[in-house]
Amino acid sequence: MTVKIAVLSDAHMAQEAAGNRRGDIAPILLLRAVNRLNRWVQPDVTLILGDLINDPQAAEAEAYLRELRVIVDRIQSPTLVIPGNHDMEADRFYRIFDRPGDWLEVAGVRFVPFLDPEEPGWNARREGRDLDRMAAARVGFAGPLVSVQHVPVFPPGRSECPYNYVNAEAVIEAMAANSYRLAVSGHFHPGMEVVRQGEMSFVAGPALCEAPFRFDELELADDQVRLTRHSLAMPAELGLVDLHVHTHLAYCNENMTVRAATAFGREMGLAEVAFAEHTSHLYYDREVYSSGAFLDAGVDGDAKQTLRVKEYFAALEEADCPQRNWGLEADCDFRGRPVVREEDRSRVNFIIGAVHRLPAQRVTPVSEERMAQEFLSTCERLVRSGIQVLAHPFRVFRRTRIGTPRELFRPLARMLREHGVAAEINYHTNEPPAEFFRLCLEDGVRITFGNDAHNLYEVGEFWPHLRLLEECGFSGRAEQVLFDPRRG
Repeated sequence: MTVKIAVLSDAHMAQEAAGNRRGDIAPILLLRAVNRLNRWVQPDVTLILGDLINDPQAAEAEAYLRELRVIVDRIQSPTLVIPGNHDMEADRFYRIFDRPGDWLEVAGVRFVPFLDPEEPGWNARREGRDLDRMAAARVGFAGPLVSVQHVPVFPPGRSECPYNYVNAEAVIEAMAANSYRLAVSGHFHPGMEVVRQGEMSFVAGPALCEAPFRFDELELADDQVRLTRHSLAMPAELGLVDLHVHTHLAYCNENMTVRAATAFGREMGLAEVAFAEHTSHLYYDREVYSSGAFLDAGVDGDAKQTLRVKEYFAALEEADCPQRNWGLEADCDFRGRPVVREEDRSRVNFIIGAVHRLPAQRVTPVSEERMAQEFLSTCERLVRSGIQVLAHPFRVFRRTRIGTPRELFRPLARMLREHGVAAEINYHTNEPPAEFFRLCLEDGVRITFGNDAHNLYEVGEFWPHLRLLEECGFSGRAEQVLFDPRRG
């Protein structure tokens, strides 16, 4: 049996960045990591290995830990949290986090945590009582044992890591005597690759706070340990652009501003960030938008308009956002027309068309056949309207909790190709169907990446997008299939 272990370490949360340490964005980085863990990695257990904050003496130290605790609580797997040398002493630390017992048993594996005293040079030492506890974890237990600590422990001379235990030989001897399979640590910011000695493996996870903002995924199976090192940032050489980012003006926004999203996108390896605010959020108050009252007559109807679009353009200007990155996400009304005024269309560089609702959804129970017919006919009118991108194809079915009609994949792909409209890969409350995008690639339909970001952690999270291209059988450079509507 394989046990999947996630390892997060060294967030170093602080008010300001310190050199390479981006502790100032630690909560956003942690939230991004947690989202990837929950949705795609799905570990059996998550280990958080210390240095959550940078300065235990800071007035905000406990507040920072409480903020991080809220995010840690979102992790869906069993979780074990230990402090590092930058955190406060254990008694204070565990007033905020749950103190682990002598071990945590998950999927037939015992994870044994150690809070070892620090030694000069940022090293550590395992005391006699904890060496005894290493043996106690084996009593009456035949499964794998994993030693969990902040400072790396490994056979001296087997790694470039400058930190270790001053009594590493004694720790490793205790591991061997009690058949430990693995030692997992943090502390060493570059991270340490798997070191093998006999049947034991030793690894140290990288720092979440330093670019490219990494964490580890370990798979423990039989006598093998497989390491996958995740980067939250995208490879800069890909030159990726997030073409679907929202602002503070979206009713569903959580913490977005133009300036903050642009800055975070840059940290995440993006070439640029482009904004496409909901026209329906800019034109109508929350009540009218939520009711969908504007969808019958469209933008020319008499539904009350708030015209916050002026605020949108002002926000882009104030943040020095280049006009090439100005876009709009236009709802599609029930006649298949984009909900966008001509004067606003003329000010932006691209329009993303979106089918968020269909008339069939007004009738309960929803007729799947009618909804499929309306979707295809609506898309046909929408792609003829001059949009450059079709947002999150088929998400309207997922939100209605009915199955995505696979028979529409080929007709929609051909429709997009005929009218030169790109299909957006978008994971925001959505699961893009790989079969549809495989057909798009076969038919020469252009693809865009968009995150539909309503929270900063989502900006530029293209890890699943790149995986989807691989799943579709594409092995070339992303630029070969990605369309940038800002360049025509």
